[in-house]
Amino acid sequence: MALVVCGCGGNNLVGTWKGSASGWDVTLNVKDQVSSTIVAVTGTMSTNKSACFNNAPLSGTLAETTVDFGAVGSGSESSATVIQIDGEYDGDEITGFFEVTSATEACDVARTSITLTRQ
Repeated sequence: MALVVCGCGGNNLVGTWKGSASGWDVTLNVKDQVSSTIVAVTGTMSTNKSACFNNAPLSGTLAETTVDFGAVGSGSESSATVIQIDGEYDGDEITGFFEVTSATEACDVARTSITLTRQ
C-alpha cells in the first residue's frame, strides 16, 4: 500500500498581498510557486518602515492551508531585520501572525495578529 501526498492545484499564492500590523504596512509580492508535497514560494517583501526594513527577498512555504513567510532585510537604521509571517490561507486572505526581530530594538515587533489580502 502506498500513500501519496500532493500539494497539487488549487492553492495559488502568486500575486500581491497587503496587510498592516502594529503600524507596519507590509506588501508581499509572491512571484513564483513550485509545487511538491510542500509548496515553496519566492518573491519580494516590502514595508513602510524604511528605517527598519526596505525591500528584501521573500521565501515561504504552503502546506495544505498553512503558510509561512520570512524575509531578512535592512533599513537606514538597522543592518539586520527579520520579518516572519505565518498563518492560514483561505483563497484571497491570509490570517495569522506578524513578528519583527531587528538589530535595532526600536524596530522590534512582538508577535501580533495580521490579515493579508490579495490585491
